[in-house]
Formats: sequence, C-alpha cells, structure tokens
Amino acid sequence: MKKLSVDQLQEILVARRLGADVDGRTDVQLNHVRIDSRDIRKGDIFWALQGQVRHGAEFVADAFERGAAGVVFDEYSASVETPENCWALAVDDSRDALRQVANWQREDFAGRVIAVTGSAGKTTTRQMIDTVLRSRFTGTASPANYNNQLGVPLSMFQWHENDAYAVLELGASAQGEIASLCEMARPSIGVITNIGDAHLGGFGGPAGIAAAKGELLEALPTDGLAVLNGDDARLRRIAHRSNAVVVWVGRSADCDIAATNVRSSDGKLQFMVDNQEFMVPVWGRHQLTSALVAVAIGKAFGMSLAEISAALSDFDPPPMRCEVSSFGGARIINDAYNASPATMRSALELLREDKAPGRRIVVCGDMRELGPDAKRLHLRTGDDVVTVCGADVLVACGEHAGDVVEGATTAGMPKQRAIACRDAEEVRPVLARIVGPGDVVLIKGSRAMKLERLVDGYQPRLARAA
Repeated sequence: MKKLSVDQLQEILVARRLGADVDGRTDVQLNHVRIDSRDIRKGDIFWALQGQVRHGAEFVADAFERGAAGVVFDEYSASVETPENCWALAVDDSRDALRQVANWQREDFAGRVIAVTGSAGKTTTRQMIDTVLRSRFTGTASPANYNNQLGVPLSMFQWHENDAYAVLELGASAQGEIASLCEMARPSIGVITNIGDAHLGGFGGPAGIAAAKGELLEALPTDGLAVLNGDDARLRRIAHRSNAVVVWVGRSADCDIAATNVRSSDGKLQFMVDNQEFMVPVWGRHQLTSALVAVAIGKAFGMSLAEISAALSDFDPPPMRCEVSSFGGARIINDAYNASPATMRSALELLREDKAPGRRIVVCGDMRELGPDAKRLHLRTGDDVVTVCGADVLVACGEHAGDVVEGATTAGMPKQRAIACRDAEEVRPVLARIVGPGDVVLIKGSRAMKLERLVDGYQPRLARAA
C-alpha cells in the first residue's frame, strides 16, 4: 500500500474538504477503508455509498462516533459535520471515487496481477493460487468474495508496493462487468475456471456467459498469460480472443498441464503431473481444475512442481465449499455457499463416491438467476439426483422444490422419498426425523437460500438409533 495523505486523496478525488483543523499531511490508511459504519474501528475511513435502500451518508455521524478518522461522501447526499481532528471529503460520486483511488493504487504496483473468473470455483481457485505463491513470495489475495465493482477496489486497497503478486476474483452478472473490472485491475495473468449455466438470466444464455468471461481474455497484454480449463469445450471456442499466451490445464492429453491418476476419497484429492504426486486436502474431483490452475501459475512464477505440491498439501479450504463435519454418526457435506446446475452435478458426483455405510440424502435448494431455463434445469437436477448420484432420499426446498422432486420421481425415485419444502426452516425437522447413524447428507443451494443454517448448531434427532 502506497503512502497517501489527506491532501493527496483530496487532489485525486477533486473533492471539497471539511475539517480545516486536520493536518493535510496526515496519512490515510487505504487498507482501513470501510463501507459499513458498523465495521468502523478507531482510525478507519468510512466510504459512504448509496445502498439499495438507504444512503451511507445517513450513517456518517455513527461512523465518527465509532472512531472514524475521515469520511468520503456524495456532496448532494447529506450535510456533514466533522468532529475535532477528523476530516471529510465531499465528492460528486462516491462509487466512482473508489475507482479513482483504485486506479491510483494500480499505477505504481509492480507485482503481477492475477484475475480469476468463471461460472464456478473462483474462490477456491483464488485461494489455491495464493496458497502456492505465498509459500515463497509476498502478496495478497481478495478477502472473502470481494469480486464486484465495490469489492475489487477494496481488495486493491490491501496491496503493498513490494508485493510480488495480487490475486483478484472477478464476478459478473451481466455483459461488460468483467471488462470494467479489468480496466481498474489491469491483470497480466487471467484465469477462467469454466463456463457454465450460472446467472443465465443476466447474460441471456450460455453464449452470453461465454462472451462475458471472454472479456478477461481481451484485457490481457500480449506478454501476459491466460490459464484456461482445457476440459471445457466452451472455453476452447473463445480462447482465440486472448492475445496472451494460453496455457491449458485439465485431464485431456492435449493440455499443457495434464493430470493423470486422479483419485478422490476421504477428503483428499490426489493426482500426478509429470511424475510429481499431488495431494490436496479437499473433497471431490471437481476441485481438480482449481489445483491445476495453481500448478500452472506456480510454474509461471518459477516454482518447481515439488514446491507447488508441498504448498498445496497445506491448503485450507474456504468455508461452505464441500465442508465436511459429523453429527451423531452421520456425515454432513456443507456445500451451501452457492449453486448452479454444473456445481450441483459436481456435488452429486462427490456424494455418489462417498463410502458411508448408510443412505445418501440430498438437501437441494433453489439455483437462482437461471431465467426462463429455471424450470428445465431444476427438473434436470432432480433427474441427476437419481441417475448421477443414486441418492436414497431427496429433500428439496424453495420455489422450484416441486420441479426437483418431479425430476427425481420421473427418474425412478419413490415418491415417499422425495420431499418438497418451502425453505430451510421447514427442512430442519425433516432432517431431524430421517437422518440416522452412517448416513451422509449433502446440503447445497444458492446463497440466498441460506442452507448453512441447517448445519450451524445442527444436532439431528437420530430416527434410526442403533
């Protein structure tokens, strides 16, 4: 993070300053910028933004009471009074002001910026890349899922001048968003994990998703690098949009980095690359692409396969991504962070491979933002519950619970084993009634379903106690 004074910030933003008693040479700590006044700690900066319901400027006084040193707010939004030794900058557009400071931050950053996008697996891939690189280098990675027009600049505020790398996650729900984020971040390395059926409503279909993800390829410089999933046919069709060198990763023999002897069991993903054995402590074969991307980028930074393997063996998976726990003799696979048709199928394949002695129980929440294809894709997921997973029991919840149940029963699941519920709260007593020792329960749905509540403090009443 470069040093920045209040005077410099005012100049960058072409802002009007309040708080004349503050020394303009006072340091501004960009890594202490907060956009929620409730998160403010002493010395932080509150960046007041227009929300969906209320404007952040309404909480400026609260931010100062909590110890904020300064505030950036929209000129039109409120009348702001600054306490003694505090400052405020009034700007035309506080959202645009975030971009302006991010551009300033990017200007002198000498490290390599790695941007990760895709329909699924972005967060896990970002964290695996960071796990590998930080075993030798100093750098940063986006916190949480800071992958949008607000999260990316806030991530960039965490950068330090001497960092060798910065890993950013780029999300999008419409055309042009990734291109806009790339204008700020200016990545030299781009990663696309896959192109799947996520956010179909916003993109207008799979072709629109492919076009949007391809915006990252077009943003890469000629001396850059694109790391792509070689097992994804849709990605193969858009790779020509990259002026950078393309490295393909996957299981296909024609991939530049190809995995062989792939095994997955008991929370360990194992594979070989060029006679080097890898073991990553994650559940499911669908995590392979993320691991191979990390291998490719580690190699691009000059690391040996042995170094990369050692780093990945210490990987700490993000929460709610195939997070496994046990309660009363039953195993719970919490994959409730998000869901799309492709990730739902991957989770069902993971459940199929589980060697638990009891029943396979699927708790399936709605997959959101699928547009007019929602009914068809939920019917297909119900079919997959039977034909891909071979599940014994299905508990579906949400607006499309009936569609998932219909798909499963049409595929042959007995009707008494396919249960439709309205929401997570209605699912809870069902699980308490049916889950027994030896069973394995997969919990997956879109973030809005909040299915993690089924895991938090869950103590099932075992119906079939031994």
